[in-house]
Amino acid sequence: MPLQLGRIAYVLFSLGLILLTSSVAPASEFRVVSDTILRTFERDAGNGKKLKAFPAYEYLQLDYGSLRDNGLSLHAYGWERVNLRDNYNKDDSEGELLYAYLQYVPPSRNYQVRAGRQYIFEGVARDSIDGIYGKAFLLPSVNVAAYAGYPTALESTDGLSGDLIYGGKITHSRPDLYDVGISYKYIANKDSRDEETLGSDLSVLFPRNVSLFGHSAYNLVNSGWGEHSYELRLPRGQFEVRPFFQHFRYDDYFNSRSNSANPFRFLQGTGNAMTVVGTEAYYYPAENWEFALRIKNYDYDKRFGTSQFYTLLTIWKWKILSEVGAELGRMQGHEAENRYFLTRGYVYWNLAKGFVTSDVMYVNYDEAIYKKNGALFASIGGGSKFFNDTLSVKLSFDYSNDAYFDEDFRTMLKISYLLDKTFTSRPKKD
Repeated sequence: MPLQLGRIAYVLFSLGLILLTSSVAPASEFRVVSDTILRTFERDAGNGKKLKAFPAYEYLQLDYGSLRDNGLSLHAYGWERVNLRDNYNKDDSEGELLYAYLQYVPPSRNYQVRAGRQYIFEGVARDSIDGIYGKAFLLPSVNVAAYAGYPTALESTDGLSGDLIYGGKITHSRPDLYDVGISYKYIANKDSRDEETLGSDLSVLFPRNVSLFGHSAYNLVNSGWGEHSYELRLPRGQFEVRPFFQHFRYDDYFNSRSNSANPFRFLQGTGNAMTVVGTEAYYYPAENWEFALRIKNYDYDKRFGTSQFYTLLTIWKWKILSEVGAELGRMQGHEAENRYFLTRGYVYWNLAKGFVTSDVMYVNYDEAIYKKNGALFASIGGGSKFFNDTLSVKLSFDYSNDAYFDEDFRTMLKISYLLDKTFTSRPKKD
């Protein structure tokens, strides 16, 4: 739900008072991260009309309490946007409280509890909720997680009346051998079943560092598999090969009901399915050289047919975090937009107190799309840190020209400030 920055500050202040009045930890750490972003872009919408935008964003993160040690802590994050001068955005301002929760971890660290607005990442759950979450380590090899509350994605769909989300995950693991998990998620909107999903995920370590990772999701509403995704990693000396398999059935992967959180939900009604099979191969001939070959085959049941994508990437590193790379790729498909050559070059130069980066990519189509034979994207940016790394400034400029926009100019200025303090409570006098 959109919130003004004043309401966000009120929520943070209220939760902070709860923590300040507690005496769980003798020493507390206070951290505030402020990201101020100024963006401008100009987009050619056709017919001589240009859309211009000049939004200003403020992202505010607050953490207080036992951040490094066990105990009680507060975590909150929100943002606000103000349109300074543009004809692109419809609303003058908008904001949202992304998360604000209290967390407790006991000295034994055998469980943790969170209460408030938070993101849940447990198996099939990748949701924002207003509610509670807990995780407990019942045995050295078994842990259980559970959550319940309101799904924030449904706030704009006829209010919160009758809305509910709950679920959990149980995981069995053996160190250096495997991790196997089963998860479940249920979402109701106005007392009606909106989503119900059962999932599994695993990671297995075989001899010689061979490993397997993957997960699957089953739609209990439609009684069909929505996703299978698995990857095998085969390292051998300076080489590593990673074959993978992915399958998505849109009618079962996306929700067909009122949940409007996923922007790709329109694919649900197409009856289409996509299978991706391929491999990635890496070669490390020296410490500062890396070569990668990626091969992917896209197969659609209905629209788009099949496509094959091949790309070769070369990276040279001349010092830590400083590298230059070049990429050459080919997409070969049935549709005109899926037949093209791709070339890309980039550089990232890490400096003592900052960085400089540049990226250029060009796509050349076999057949013109909207009378355009290619697409160009170019970006250049840099940044620096000041005042013992508590203040950082980043500036970037992007330009693109493709079949859908004749010219697209974008600039972004990001100013980040970090306040990090530790407070130690004084012992009470007799």
